[in-house]
Amino acid sequence: MHVSLAKYKETFHFSVNFYSLFLLFTFIPDIIHTDSVTFKYAFWGIKLLLACWVIFNLKKGNKRFFSGLENLFILLFFIYAADIYIDVFLHPLPALAKTNGLMDFIGFCLILAIALSFRYDPAFHSEKSFRFFLITLTVGLVIAYFMATQNLTLDVGNIRYDANSNVNSINYGQMGCALAIVSIFGITAYQKKMQKLFFLITLLVGLLSIAKAGSRSPLVVLALVTFFFFVARMGFIKALFITLVSAVLFIVFLHSIEALLNSLGSSLTARVESAVNDNESSGRNDIWSNALNIIKSSPITGKYYIIPYGEGVGGYPHNFFLEVFMATGLLGGIPFVALIFIGLYRSFRLLKAQHPSSWIVLLFLQMIVFGSFSTGLYSSQDLWALLFFVCSINMYNLKESKKILIEQRGNSSHVFA
Repeated sequence: MHVSLAKYKETFHFSVNFYSLFLLFTFIPDIIHTDSVTFKYAFWGIKLLLACWVIFNLKKGNKRFFSGLENLFILLFFIYAADIYIDVFLHPLPALAKTNGLMDFIGFCLILAIALSFRYDPAFHSEKSFRFFLITLTVGLVIAYFMATQNLTLDVGNIRYDANSNVNSINYGQMGCALAIVSIFGITAYQKKMQKLFFLITLLVGLLSIAKAGSRSPLVVLALVTFFFFVARMGFIKALFITLVSAVLFIVFLHSIEALLNSLGSSLTARVESAVNDNESSGRNDIWSNALNIIKSSPITGKYYIIPYGEGVGGYPHNFFLEVFMATGLLGGIPFVALIFIGLYRSFRLLKAQHPSSWIVLLFLQMIVFGSFSTGLYSSQDLWALLFFVCSINMYNLKESKKILIEQRGNSSHVFA
């Protein structure tokens, strides 16, 4: 079957690069009992070829120059790439912090192609794209719920679950969080009762996935992103009221929720209790403190792209902002902070205007919150690509966005019905 570029962008491009198809793809090596690394690299190769296809045709068909924000993004990216190159090839990391630097550098450079392929195009947030992403991610998470394997390396006392050999418990939980976030968007954006029922079901799948994974970060991400969304759409007072009512209901039904999670074999309640009662942060406080000291030792140009010594040696600081200042100092830290805050401002305006890209904007916000206490910036394709996407949106035609949204949904009344 021939798939044109227009059809690919309108339906598949987003799902190829974010969560859903990757999750489905990573079940294959576990099912046929073969090496998962080969499949992971094969998937990356496919993504890269498809991204180059999109970029090549964008160059031919779009004469628009890069905007100031897009140029700032590219400048920041090359500053970060230069830092990794220096750390890997010119000023090698200390022996205790050794990692696969060559692969880190190559992987980071490839992220630029993925990001550039997400220069704004209405096709990326089309109804077909949204529907395909939602359905494939739901299917993947349902499979993961039944095929998940125990992860005994992170916390022996409170078992967490990996979705499969390539998707650990943290990413598994964030995939469930992504589904929950876009489901909440669907509940608010679609009017038919059957549509809302469908989104309630996918929301339940997302929440069950979070519970199964046993990772705490998706709960924080879901709460903060949802609150931001409600403030943008309804105003602060209404958003605060909904949040308070939800909090009261949660407290009232807390014991029932705990009993349900325990019956599912989830360790989530135990891990949340340890965080609240014992201030347990999986060592993040010590890692952040060490990262701050490293930043102070080289504040202008940065030190290394991973922690070179001390607590968390050989890993990332579990915070995007600490990581960018540790790696690039003020040279890269200032442009990164500027881009993030501009991205947040743009996100608020896009959500308030009910722009058709709102569901993608919410996933961008997810990555910002998630990156505040987990995952690494140098390896985060999702953050870099979505940041470029948001920075490349033309903000001058927001008045037309709601009209476009209504027309799209009017022409796709069968969707989720």
